[in-house]
Amino acid sequence: MSDYGFSPDPKPEFPVAPPHEEAAERGERGARPDSPPARPAAASGAHHAHAHADDDELRDVDEVRAWILESIPSLTPIELPLPEAHACVMAGDVTAQMDMPPFSSSAMDGFAVRAVDVAEATQDSPIKLRIVGRAAAGHPAEGTVGMDESLRIATGAPVPAGSDCVIPVEMTYAEGEHVYIQRALPEGANVRPAGQDARGGEVLVPKGRKIGAAELGLLAASGRASVFVYPRPRVAVLSTGDELVEPGRPAPFGMIRDSNSFTLFGGLREAGAAPYLGGIVRDDPDALRESVLGLAIRSDVFVSSGGVSVGERDVVKKAFFRRGDVEFYKVAMQPGMPQGFGMIEGKPYFGLPGNPVSVFVSFEVFIRPALLKMMGRRDIFRPEVTAVLESDVSGPKQKTVFARVRVSRDQGRWHAASTGPGASNLLTTVTKANGLAIIPPGVETAEAGSEVRVMLFRALEDDA
Repeated sequence: MSDYGFSPDPKPEFPVAPPHEEAAERGERGARPDSPPARPAAASGAHHAHAHADDDELRDVDEVRAWILESIPSLTPIELPLPEAHACVMAGDVTAQMDMPPFSSSAMDGFAVRAVDVAEATQDSPIKLRIVGRAAAGHPAEGTVGMDESLRIATGAPVPAGSDCVIPVEMTYAEGEHVYIQRALPEGANVRPAGQDARGGEVLVPKGRKIGAAELGLLAASGRASVFVYPRPRVAVLSTGDELVEPGRPAPFGMIRDSNSFTLFGGLREAGAAPYLGGIVRDDPDALRESVLGLAIRSDVFVSSGGVSVGERDVVKKAFFRRGDVEFYKVAMQPGMPQGFGMIEGKPYFGLPGNPVSVFVSFEVFIRPALLKMMGRRDIFRPEVTAVLESDVSGPKQKTVFARVRVSRDQGRWHAASTGPGASNLLTTVTKANGLAIIPPGVETAEAGSEVRVMLFRALEDDA
């Protein structure tokens, strides 16, 4: 069952490399493998070639994603206080150090008694017991319970020795030093036994589990103040382009406001990463290189948008083509064809196209799974469903098309409705959607009424 309230359809698995052992030994966050992996084969099966700007080779989406995942190690686990560990992934099993709860306690306000003494109690013929003390929450009981005796007891208080059940106060009435029991209850009634929640040595939270609210509470109940987890990747986000201006500032004619940084910031936050907005970098390779290297000490991952396609202003290519191991290539997908990926200062670098929808789709397809792997997650892919298209969806036959759709359930079937034109600059079509319909290569038009895979990126109950 997924976070979206349904069981997703099976999806193909992509190879994922184990965390790099040497990186863990060095204690480095996000250290790169000793040697970069081979680039994926082209969709046409052509041999490897360096990705120069005029390289028209198109690469298969799944192969590129698998290559990226193989290239990225998980981050080295660190110990974090419980509040900071929320939503992180456990790096090892946590076991109970003792029985939980460590003592038997009362589930009700009432009287601790011996079940045998009240076995004949009825409303018409109550059993009279002597009150010999009190048991309050947070304190040891004031005495023990013998034959024909009882102790007043509060919810959560330790059950006194000698007693084996608790009679709720509403089934009794007291007169002076005696209580009258009006109903018989069996041994163990209203008693929470020691170890009922977990036994000492039992695994409370297993390795690989994302720490949610319940896990956080259980860890606290076990006495743990901190745990070893995979940390959140610190991600530096940059936008490139002379035409960009920050939101809130005047945008003269010909200028556009930077939306990509904020789309990425939101996606990173939702994925559990720790994003940092590095600002806008003008079309100057030296300026971009200085910005990235200046952020290296505070970042585990770099993401930039713009400057990776063919043109005179491809600032990212000019800045990093000969530094580190960054490759630039074309993916057989729409939107999001021009991409860049590699290592700078031993840390993953993602170079994305400049169009807003291309940025969103590229993040979902490539960056989000990679970040989840870095965080130790096992469920790194979005859930998918098979849905019936409500209208035709067309695109380049040689590419995988990711079409923005709104998925809904009707008469036992999933249906996918287009949220607008497929242009890669129309971000409103994403805000109206909750999924990406995946039209595979070889299909020029997926016709209305046909079934397609849909990758869901938003909970179905969210508003359009």
